Amino acid sequence: MTDEQEHAAKRGPDGLRAVQRAADLLTTLTRYPAGISLADLARATDYPMTTVHRILGVLRQTGLVRETPDGLHALGVGTVVLAGAFLDGVDVRAQARPVLHRLAGESGETVHLGVLAGQLIVYIDKIDSRHPVRMVSRVGGTNPASTTAIGKSILAWSAEDTLAAALEKSAADESEFGKELELVRANGFATDLEGNEPGICCVGAPVFDHSGRPIAALSVSTPTIRFDADRLAEFGAHVRACADEVSRGMGWLGEGVAPALGVWQ
Repeated sequence: MTDEQEHAAKRGPDGLRAVQRAADLLTTLTRYPAGISLADLARATDYPMTTVHRILGVLRQTGLVRETPDGLHALGVGTVVLAGAFLDGVDVRAQARPVLHRLAGESGETVHLGVLAGQLIVYIDKIDSRHPVRMVSRVGGTNPASTTAIGKSILAWSAEDTLAAALEKSAADESEFGKELELVRANGFATDLEGNEPGICCVGAPVFDHSGRPIAALSVSTPTIRFDADRLAEFGAHVRACADEVSRGMGWLGEGVAPALGVWQ
C-alpha cells in the first residue's frame, strides 16, 4: 500500500463520520451560547456520551470549544476567527452597508442583511433602530428560513433542492409555503408579520449576484405597534428598490428592477 493509499484508508468512513459528528456538535452548540452539559449535548445530537466527550476534547484543543466555569460546553474563541474570515469574504456586506445605513435612517427601524445557511438564515450585518423599543438580534445570530422575511426572500428565487433542504425539518406546510413564495415573487418582497417573533413585523427583499442567483436579502424589522399595514405595498416596494440597488452593485442586470421611490418616511 502506497503512502497515499494508507492516508486515504485512515481517512475512510470512520474519519468522515468523526468529521460529521464534530460538525453536528458545533452546530448544536450554536443554539446554547451560555453552554450545555455533556449529557444534554449527547441527547441533543443522539450520539453516545463517550463519543461526544472524545470529540469535545479535540475541539477544545483547537479552540473551537471551551468549558465554562460551570463545567458546561460552549463555542470557543476559535469560532470567532472562523466567523471573521467568513464575513470578510462576503463582499455583499461591503456593497450593502451604505444602503443599510440609508434605509435605517429613512425608516427609523432595525435593518438586517442575512444569508441562507441550510434551514436557517444568518444575520451578517445589522443597523439598529433609533427607537428604544426595537428587535433584539445580533450579527451571527440565526432564525428559521421558513419563518423570516429574509429567508422567504431568498427561498422564493432559490432552486428546488435549496428550498427542499430548507423545509426538510420545518413545520411549514409545503403546499401553503409554496403559495406564499408565489406571492413573494409577485410582490417582489416578503413579509413576516409576527410569524417568527411575537410583536415584530418584518419586510424583506432579495439580493442577487451577477448570475441572478439570490445570495442574500435585506429586511426592515418593526415593532408591531409602529408597523403601518396600510402602507405595506409602498414600504415593500421601497425595500425591494434598496435590495435591487445592492444587487446592481453585485453585477446584477436583471429585468424588472423595482423603481426607486425616494425616501420612505
